[in-house]
Amino acid sequence: MSDDATLITQWNTLTRVHRRIETRMERHLHQHLGLGVSEFYALRALREGVRAGTGLLYLDDLANGIGLSQSATSRLVTRLQDRGLITTHTSSRDRRSVEIELTAVAHDVLRVGSPLLHLAVEEVVRELGAEDTDEDLLRYLTGSAGGATPRPANRQVPAL
Repeated sequence: MSDDATLITQWNTLTRVHRRIETRMERHLHQHLGLGVSEFYALRALREGVRAGTGLLYLDDLANGIGLSQSATSRLVTRLQDRGLITTHTSSRDRRSVEIELTAVAHDVLRVGSPLLHLAVEEVVRELGAEDTDEDLLRYLTGSAGGATPRPANRQVPAL
């Protein structure tokens, strides 16, 4: 197989694995929290903005951080606000900008949701390990630099 064909095959495999993991994440987040992956990613991006010391994140920063268009991000923000996960207000520094902040409920959702993401990845990696999956890819997914592919442990999901 040529180098180009190998690269394309590896890319296709990675894309399929990514879709499989994200589908599992979506299922877990929806089942336990009633959220989609994009909504959860938005909450994580907002939390990271707070950790960076800004305390706030602007709408356009959020859109860039989660890879959505401005209009899709606006709809997502409305959903999060309607659920009581965020508050928004006009920026005191720039009246044209909207600042977004997490609520206490959002912090609880993040606390519960993060293990759900880990669980989804671990489940898919465990399934891939039982299939004929590239060992290098499995090592990459598990964060193992070398040696045998570790099998992830079962995780408990904390209650909200």
